[in-house]
Amino acid sequence: MNRKKLLISLAMAMLSMAGLAADNLPALRVEGRNLVDANGKIVVLHGVMDTPNRYFNGWRWQQWKPDYSEADIKPCLEYFSKQFSAITDKKQGAYCPVFRLHMDPCWTNDPAKKVENEADISAFNMARYRLYLQKLYIPLIKDAIAHGLYVIVRPPGVCPQDISVGDTYNRYLKGIWKTFAADEYIKQNEGVISIELANEPVRVHLSDGTKDERALHDYFQPVVDVIREQGFKGIIWVPGAGYQSQYQDYVKYPITDSEDNFSYAVHVYSGWYGNMTDKNYDHDTFIRNFKSQVPMVETKPIMVTEIDWSPEDPDKASEGHYNEWGQWIQPNLGSWATASTSKWGLAWKAVHDHFGNIGMTITHPQEYYDIDVYLKTGKVIPGFQNAKKHGLFEECCGYACMNWYKEWYLKQNTTGIKQLETQADVVSTLYYNIEGKEVEKPTAGVYIIKQLLSNGKIRSRKVFLK
Repeated sequence: MNRKKLLISLAMAMLSMAGLAADNLPALRVEGRNLVDANGKIVVLHGVMDTPNRYFNGWRWQQWKPDYSEADIKPCLEYFSKQFSAITDKKQGAYCPVFRLHMDPCWTNDPAKKVENEADISAFNMARYRLYLQKLYIPLIKDAIAHGLYVIVRPPGVCPQDISVGDTYNRYLKGIWKTFAADEYIKQNEGVISIELANEPVRVHLSDGTKDERALHDYFQPVVDVIREQGFKGIIWVPGAGYQSQYQDYVKYPITDSEDNFSYAVHVYSGWYGNMTDKNYDHDTFIRNFKSQVPMVETKPIMVTEIDWSPEDPDKASEGHYNEWGQWIQPNLGSWATASTSKWGLAWKAVHDHFGNIGMTITHPQEYYDIDVYLKTGKVIPGFQNAKKHGLFEECCGYACMNWYKEWYLKQNTTGIKQLETQADVVSTLYYNIEGKEVEKPTAGVYIIKQLLSNGKIRSRKVFLK
């Protein structure tokens, strides 16, 4: 190998460590009440979330099995790659620049142990977490970035109903994020990968179990500190109490951050924020209530990491369930929350547009686009096609967000969020399969093409070869 080829090989090896397409996405950070890129351009992100769990994906990438193993990784990655292609297909109207990834405990739990629910961490296995972080979660993150998606990562599972400062779950979160934040790939791509500390804390107490307005700060401040100690400088999203709807205590006892690069992750569903519903949807009231419960919306960017809605299902008028607040909810057309776009949905949009610094990710991808239609035909159409028979299709979040996301994306500037274009000669080209492994020559399937440029940068793109 001559000297030039050796230098090219070394350069490509080093650049491959830096990720697939992070160079193509502007790095973001928190500045005042907004997310901004290196040039100070304000960016507001909208997208979807998902979890690599067979059940929650309707058994689309694999049928039921008693556990999850390395043999299950490939079909999972292939399925998610198709999802990433769908939600970023601007030619078909899909404008999602962000994806929220749940590191699902179905992979990290010891399959020999039984758990009661996702809040039960008794079966968590750190060795499995380390294994699947490298073999599943980071490859998913790389693929999302290669599709032009920023990635918000949440920990495995959900918070127990009651948590106390320094408890087992507090230590669990520290362990999860210490391992994650210490990873070299994660740190090298910290401008496009962000961390959501926990999912849906409900009641947070001091170490002695008492209720106190210091509890939220005292619980999550040490988790922030552990992340920064690993050298991760990217955005951290801090949750509130009340299923991520109550943040008032942070006003008096705020989180501090050595990087000053954090903000808050919020959840929004109908029935919350002063019982805003299809029967109570005054826009100004919703704006006031949201500001009251999330007061930092005036000083920091907010990321709503869960939100969805669809109207009541006329075919199931006699059925129902109680939600988090003990309210009776009639079955809807396929979302977690029940509401209509023309009432509650437009009231939420008024909140979003009033503050101008609120991003959001829909709770399930099938609520944004029809996954089954896409897998069969390659067509991207809004979710909730089942609502058409009742004349309620436009009242669901799929139709609304397919339109709103495009509107919001293009409104940021004439071309939306610009991927960085690099004008330079191609020095060398490498090919990687869906698992991130280098291959000599692509055949059929999905591949990542990496090109080393004469200015030392790397350009990446995804191709599908038939």
